[in-house]
Amino acid sequence: MPQSETERLLEERLIRQGISVEREVEATRIVPDSTGADVVLVRPDGRKEDVRAEWLIGCDGAHSTVRHVLAIPFAGETLRSDWFLADVHMSGYPRPDTDASIYWHEEGVLLIFPIQAGRYRIISDLPATAGSTPPTPTLDQVQQLVNKRGPAGTKLNDPVWLSGFRINGRKVASYRQDHTFLAGDAAHIHSPAGGQGMNTGMQDAINLGWKLALVIRGDADKALLDSYSPERSAVGDAVLKAAERLTAVATICNPVAQRLRNLAGHLALGLTHFTRGVAETMSEVDVHYPNSPLNGPHHGGLVPGARVAPVEGYPSAGSGPRPLFVLFGARDPGVEQLLKMYPDLIDGNVRPALQDDVISLVRPDGYLACSASDIEAVSAYLDRLTSPS
Repeated sequence: MPQSETERLLEERLIRQGISVEREVEATRIVPDSTGADVVLVRPDGRKEDVRAEWLIGCDGAHSTVRHVLAIPFAGETLRSDWFLADVHMSGYPRPDTDASIYWHEEGVLLIFPIQAGRYRIISDLPATAGSTPPTPTLDQVQQLVNKRGPAGTKLNDPVWLSGFRINGRKVASYRQDHTFLAGDAAHIHSPAGGQGMNTGMQDAINLGWKLALVIRGDADKALLDSYSPERSAVGDAVLKAAERLTAVATICNPVAQRLRNLAGHLALGLTHFTRGVAETMSEVDVHYPNSPLNGPHHGGLVPGARVAPVEGYPSAGSGPRPLFVLFGARDPGVEQLLKMYPDLIDGNVRPALQDDVISLVRPDGYLACSASDIEAVSAYLDRLTSPS
């Protein structure tokens, strides 16, 4: 699905909640401190606006102004090769429009991702050129490379987007400084191999969003925010490493190593178990937080920090207008007592038990917070979140 369609759906959801996105507004001055930030905004008509923000989140991309203001190092490296990305319409593609394809050629790799009927994203590497920015390819150049490396008989037309780029693998060590946070490409950039950039950034925002909402509402202590950076930084590290491995495999130059790679890839991609694992990794439904400071007691079954799949017939965690924890367990007097004790923290829609005689508490973002055989342990966990540290 094109990123523009994802953005449209998200913006429509915001509009239904009474929130409008203000575009073409530039932050020309940012002065963060220990309790927030002073920001100067410039509107499209040139009008300036002074804002005092209690919380500032830099979601402003790879060249993040917020990250530069905070002087946070963006450690990593730039690969010594040129790449291009082309969103084009194409006919004659010999694969179903549900299949992504990898073509390994002796000179490089060519990847084709279906986006919509007749529309595809093509990514390929090229020899490095001089200069700080690789050239933008023409449609004819992309066609020539597809002819050389890709499926025969495919015809490209009506380009939507053509771009040259270089791959950077970079990441900040910490996603937080006082009341200022980094998320998305402002915190981490990596190879497009695996197609995980947008998912990773959106999950950063989801992870921080529910925590910040609880703190702003006064339903949780500010210490809850301390878990954002360690949780998401660990995921960022894993995504960067996986993207680096995939890129290294795709750009092998040694002829013998290429043949071994091609054979191993052909065999592995024919295994259902392997391809399912690839899909879960790329979609990031396999993300979990095994070492999170938010993980509470464990009483059999899933371990805290594991993702809990939605239950059919019940709203998924985090789908409501406000972030709430979800209980899994028998709706007995103990569970009813928990609901009365924490009406602003727990969804009253109790789900079936994940395991007999166990009460499971699931975070608003769908990860297991804790599990216990009695309400006292769950209550103590919630008290820890709500009490000042």
